[in-house]
Amino acid sequence: MHRETLSAVVISCNRAWAIETCLGALSFADQVVLVDKSSTDGTETRALGLADRVIRVPWTPTVEETRGFAVAQSSGEWVLLLDDDECLDPGLARFIDAERAAPRAEVYALARREYIMGFHDPGAYYWPEFHPRLFRRGAVRFGATIHAGIHPCATPWQVPPSEGVIHHLSHRSVADWVEKTNRYTSRPDRARVGLERRDLAAFARDSIARWCNARPAAAGDDPTQAVALLRASYDLIDRLKTWEEERGLDGAAAFGAICAGLRAACAVQLAPIARAHETATVEDLAPPASPPTETGRIAALAAMVAALRAELTASGSVAEARRAAEACAHADQAAALRAALAAVEARAAAAEAALAALRASHFWRAGAPLRRAVDAARGLVRRVQPSSRPITRAV
Repeated sequence: MHRETLSAVVISCNRAWAIETCLGALSFADQVVLVDKSSTDGTETRALGLADRVIRVPWTPTVEETRGFAVAQSSGEWVLLLDDDECLDPGLARFIDAERAAPRAEVYALARREYIMGFHDPGAYYWPEFHPRLFRRGAVRFGATIHAGIHPCATPWQVPPSEGVIHHLSHRSVADWVEKTNRYTSRPDRARVGLERRDLAAFARDSIARWCNARPAAAGDDPTQAVALLRASYDLIDRLKTWEEERGLDGAAAFGAICAGLRAACAVQLAPIARAHETATVEDLAPPASPPTETGRIAALAAMVAALRAELTASGSVAEARRAAEACAHADQAAALRAALAAVEARAAAAEAALAALRASHFWRAGAPLRRAVDAARGLVRRVQPSSRPITRAV
């Protein structure tokens, strides 16, 4: 039985954590082509053993700008088009493999199972959504419009989710959602929302109500409601950016003009009090270490107490060393001993200061055992201090 050839085409960018899962489910295809938009996290390297072609192209903000080119790099009679965060389940892979022996349509719309912040809700607004991703070559056109870039030339046949789905691992966190929202809504060529609404506040209220009421049974702090608010936030940001464009607002140009005016005013008005400055050079300095975690802070406190106790134990030799210095008849030996004693006393003073700072810090609540240890160390300091009197030597 003749089976028409199939090319699986994937567009990727910095998805090393998912690319092997994505490509691994495409092993049944006659050709696998990965078009990578200059990843920096090792995506290309992980794909080398799973794809027939790995093509690097310059980075662009969205997949819509790359899809037509990516499909043109493949050679199969049929094309399965995926993004790097989309993974077929085995059932859908088997369905596609069998379907090409006797195709029932020119374009197939596949069910996509969304995972937002790690979970999928089958009762949410986004299930099921169907996307035209399997098609005979030439049966779709591609455009650059965000969320409206695939144009089937024939009515797609919706593949029932029971046959299998695309698992869309789209947003791992709120930060992912916000980053993608900002990137997508910054593209002039995009499917826009709310163009007919002039009252922005009313649009905001209606958008939140629309998405939150899509599943009324959800509780106010239910994850589904959180996702609904994220979806509403996309609409609000998209509408506000359109509002900004409609009024011709250009904050960057306005800020540039303000800066130019301030520079001119300062040049004139501050001339009587201006002073010459040396020409600076760029200094390479190591950045400060990242703040430790709470567990790291507790471990650091324990290490600090141990070090302080060691310092204070060492300072117990101050009195004996002083007596040795006083008994020393040789001036050079006495001077060396006095220098050594000064160093030990400085370390003891530093340890005492560190203890004082430690007790004043809010990290002190790390635990009673640490407090008892430091209190014992402070007692040792007090026992050493009475013997720390100035060295006098009769000449």
